[in-house]
Amino acid sequence: MNWQPTRMAFVTASVFLFAGIHSFGAQAPVGSDKSKAPPSKNAQPDHSKTTVATSTSRGSHSRGTVTPSVIREPSQGRPIFITPGETFYFVMNLPQSFTGDVSFALQHALEPDLQYPLRPKTPPSYLNDEYCSLVLEVRPSTPLGLYDLVVKTSAATHYSRRSVKVVGKFKDKFRFVHLSNMNVGDLTAPEFDEMLPKEVNLLAPEFIVATGDYTEWARALDDASSWIRVLRYFEKFNAPVFMLCGLHDHEASFAQFVASDPIGTIDYGNYHGLLLLDHAGNPIDQDYSQIQWVDADLKRHRQRRMNFIVSNSDELGLIDVWRERGNIRKFMDDHKVKLYIAGGSSDWDYKEFAAKLKGLDGFHFIRTHESSTCMRDRATGFSHYRVIEVDGDKLSYTYHPDDAAEKLQYSIPTGRLRAYFDAPNDGTAGRIVATVQNALNQSFRDARIWLRLAKQGDDAKPIVAPGRLVRVLDVGKYWACEVAFDLPDKGAVRIVASMNAADLPPAPPIAVAFEGSRNWAFTAETTDFGLNYFSSRAPAQLKLTNQSETTQSCWPVIRLNGAKLHPDRKVVPRVPMLLKPGQTVSLPLMLNLRRVSPGAHELQVYFLEDPLSRLKTFDVNLSFQEAVSKIQDESTMDQNE
Repeated sequence: MNWQPTRMAFVTASVFLFAGIHSFGAQAPVGSDKSKAPPSKNAQPDHSKTTVATSTSRGSHSRGTVTPSVIREPSQGRPIFITPGETFYFVMNLPQSFTGDVSFALQHALEPDLQYPLRPKTPPSYLNDEYCSLVLEVRPSTPLGLYDLVVKTSAATHYSRRSVKVVGKFKDKFRFVHLSNMNVGDLTAPEFDEMLPKEVNLLAPEFIVATGDYTEWARALDDASSWIRVLRYFEKFNAPVFMLCGLHDHEASFAQFVASDPIGTIDYGNYHGLLLLDHAGNPIDQDYSQIQWVDADLKRHRQRRMNFIVSNSDELGLIDVWRERGNIRKFMDDHKVKLYIAGGSSDWDYKEFAAKLKGLDGFHFIRTHESSTCMRDRATGFSHYRVIEVDGDKLSYTYHPDDAAEKLQYSIPTGRLRAYFDAPNDGTAGRIVATVQNALNQSFRDARIWLRLAKQGDDAKPIVAPGRLVRVLDVGKYWACEVAFDLPDKGAVRIVASMNAADLPPAPPIAVAFEGSRNWAFTAETTDFGLNYFSSRAPAQLKLTNQSETTQSCWPVIRLNGAKLHPDRKVVPRVPMLLKPGQTVSLPLMLNLRRVSPGAHELQVYFLEDPLSRLKTFDVNLSFQEAVSKIQDESTMDQNE
């Protein structure tokens, strides 16, 4: 069983009740639907079912205009990671509709027609006919992916959306995303940003941390129904979302809708996160019981590779507590605390609260710009999100925009990652071309896209190029395909998925190699007619080799930093070129750009003759000649501050 306890964890149903979660009336929660028919009396035994009894003598419960979730653990705001064949702890309250057989299943979050039964491993345990708990097993044959937890009776179906992620193994190299304040309901943020989940989903984070303040007026107006809107928005993300409660959120109903307790944990393999209830209305440095829980939790997990803190407040109150005790450096090293993530309205400027971080070299503090269009403090009116790349003990999380006007811990603005499809991506087409464009000054390895292809009447499965087919799911009339690909900076990738091999022509038989320096320092130049540009004299050339037995025509397209590069016209006077069998030609590159973005980039090469525009990429680093050292220092700024 991989369930991990939190400060008020539900080891028994009695502890669950002690947490202060009150049962509402026996109504179907938001997102529930009625089953079409009760189970047949002649149906075969189903080991995914168990019999749950409810008492008809219970007193009446208060009823409101909104209904809390029936499933309490795991929940949408406190999802779990689990591997096939493992068990997890399950808790639900007992509405009157829960009588007789109850079945449990995982429903695929992206393909809801796919359900996989869960097997109860223990009899249900009860507390005052109010709550029920038991242990459920994920069957070994369950495909990897993100799931809704489904509980069915003859009267109703209840869901815990996006609450279970089935993983094959836990990674030491992965990414996750931070979503900061949203304050939806403010005049400048009337709605949640629909672009945000579309972009984040392309990057396929292992999980998302959302640090609260999702709405502006929920607490002030005592609006518990605000959680319905918030949760429906987070259903759009194809990753588990760990949700905090912020100052503006309706904290009194957080336990009914989001998670059993606003304080909790994240457990992803060897990485452990602590989710705090820390905002101006409940500062952690004045919450002694929460501080005790933090100390105990860190002590239990001090052998993890990395522990990290997630908070709504950016005032680093927990750092103050640890510093007052003395020897904070030793405490954080002993307990592997390496990262502190906080909500906010703007990216950290390396100045606010910086004094609190004195002497904590190697410790990372992150604060991210508003994740909505809300304009307050220094927010720009564009939603932002932060991608945190984890590689063992190393972290990378600062975006480097071209138009940076000041020293900030920049996050990523929305609007620069897009996917285009040449046919409906709904399973009705037998061939689909997806083009993913990245206008960001950053590349992303192992991005993902979900493609659906109509079946062709036989058992043939889809084929994909140039991406990597991660998994294929049979959804009846169509195949659902998860495709992985590498997305270069300021470039694009074209992916073709088809049921017909003829739709995916082979790549041109031309090998591409790079020779020369990969560190290119540029100086400013001006033509005699006044055009400004940058030029580098670094030696760099491509070598093209015809690996076929026939003469090949090839027209290489070379891109860097969102612009085209050209080979030396003296060596290559015209394109396309004709390469004889086995012939190798060298293409010296003219390194002239109208714009230089210092830092890591990918030199991208494809052939115009290739309808799939399959890329060959080479890592290079750009800098300005007069400020090479300064640029190199800034490119590693997020490792040192």
